[in-house]
Amino acid sequence: MVGNDVVDLADQETAGGATHPRFDERVFAPEERAWLGRSRPEERLRWVLWAAKESAFKALKKLDPREIFSPRRLVVRLETGNAGSVRYGERLFSVGVKIERGACHAVRWVDLDPRAIIVSGMRRLRADVAEEPRPAARAFAIHLLAPLLGASERDLAVVSERRVPRLHLAGRPAPVDLSLSHHGRFVAFACALGPDIVSRFAA
Repeated sequence: MVGNDVVDLADQETAGGATHPRFDERVFAPEERAWLGRSRPEERLRWVLWAAKESAFKALKKLDPREIFSPRRLVVRLETGNAGSVRYGERLFSVGVKIERGACHAVRWVDLDPRAIIVSGMRRLRADVAEEPRPAARAFAIHLLAPLLGASERDLAVVSERRVPRLHLAGRPAPVDLSLSHHGRFVAFACALGPDIVSRFAA
């Protein structure tokens, strides 16, 4: 299972001082708040942690639809600038974080077949066209995944099943796991390609 989240670091919601004074207490575990207190720039780290938590929850929700978003229970630890883990109870999961072009993109995976690979991408919405974020995210994922699946973009569609995006190929579920996100000026996706698809690359 894969999850992803993108945060526009220039959005009004993520600007310095935009959050409620008690936001950090509600959202972050004590060790995360201590880390924020020692960090400069603090705002960037705040949204890196948030994106990692959101991406983790999206993956967990697929494993158990009954899960309720409780960000303080998802504890992020970054071992390097762009990789780390998210702890949820007794479970520990991997997460990757990338900051570029004014946005933070986090991708998290759980229970992934070791032979699978993760494909992800992020792009900025066009300023000269009135793009709607949700369909733009779907179109972006389809555009990048079509050649990997050996399919035409016309044959791919993203279908929402219990509020979870699923990629369909020729009207049937494709052997992938998909996650979409958007915020501010950016859309993003992450997709886990199964071993049968990966084997095509090696053939």
